[in-house]
Amino acid sequence: QMLLRENVSIRRLELILEALGDAALRTQDPIALVEHVRTRLARTLCAAFRDSENRLRLATLDPEVEEQIREGVEQTEHELCIRMSPQAVEEICRHVAEQVEPLVQSNRPPVLLVEPQLRPAVRRITAATMPELAVLSYNEITRDTIVESVGLVKA
Repeated sequence: QMLLRENVSIRRLELILEALGDAALRTQDPIALVEHVRTRLARTLCAAFRDSENRLRLATLDPEVEEQIREGVEQTEHELCIRMSPQAVEEICRHVAEQVEPLVQSNRPPVLLVEPQLRPAVRRITAATMPELAVLSYNEITRDTIVESVGLVKA
């Protein structure tokens, strides 16, 4: 369900089940399991957002914003808790929306690239206001993908 909520194709069910089986030996945390599956689905995830020249246009987070999110999130045994104020979440979402707007205006999917450890939190923070935003981690970018940053989300 977590994959489907982010519009991740589950056509490669065999690969998904294999990845779940591998990761389940180390953890039962559903968030960690999904992140492991997403890493294994990197080729599929990248292909969904790249152009015909293997270019992936996206926005990235400024290190200050990354630190703000890192400090405002707590990972419990099976849950991700956002401890940031509603105003801080709203401000981050506004800045993300501003930086991915050029992608939307040029009929490209809005994509944000973040650190793997922050991906679930960033997705949770942005999901309500930007459900169409694809939040990818560096682990989900394949070697043949040409990353082109169109914006930097600052605090």
